[in-house]
Amino acid sequence: MGVGHVPQEPIRTEGASAQFQRRQRGRTSTKRSVETPAASSGIAARRNARGRWAEEYVARWYEQHGYTVVARNFRSKRGELDVVLIHGTVLVVCEVKARASNAFGFAAEAVTPAKQVKVRRATFDFVEHLRAHDAALHARIRSTRFDVATITGVQLEVLPNAF
Repeated sequence: MGVGHVPQEPIRTEGASAQFQRRQRGRTSTKRSVETPAASSGIAARRNARGRWAEEYVARWYEQHGYTVVARNFRSKRGELDVVLIHGTVLVVCEVKARASNAFGFAAEAVTPAKQVKVRRATFDFVEHLRAHDAALHARIRSTRFDVATITGVQLEVLPNAF
C-alpha cells in the first residue's frame, strides 16, 4: 500500500541500550543547589531595591501632578498592581519598570501582552475590592487608564494610556 518496509524490531544503533527506546522521565537532581547565583551574589536584592525605589519615585511624580495614590503593590490571585491612582473620575493603574541601563532592552518592552492581561485581571480584582471596602471611592470611578512608567538609570518616562 505504499508504506514501505516496516521492521518488526525497534531500530537501534550498535551499543545503544534499551532505555532510549522508552519514554524519558525527568527527575529533579538531588545535587542542585536551591540558591541561584543571582541570589547568592546580592543581584536579586539590588533589583528588588531598585524596583521599590522606582515605585516610590513614580508615586511621588504622580502626586506632584495632581493624582492621589490609592494603593501600592496591590496583590490578588491574578496579579499585582504596582501603583494605583485616581485623578478626578479616572482610575489610573501604573505598571512600573526600572532598569539600570538599556543594555538588555528597553524597560517598556517588558510589558508584554501576557503582562497586560495580568494587570487587567488584577485591576478587575482591585475594583471589586473597592466595591466591598470603599464604596465612596468606587462610586467616583468612571473610567480606567493603564499607564507604564519606565525608569532607565534615573530618567523617568511616563507613557499614559499605554495599553
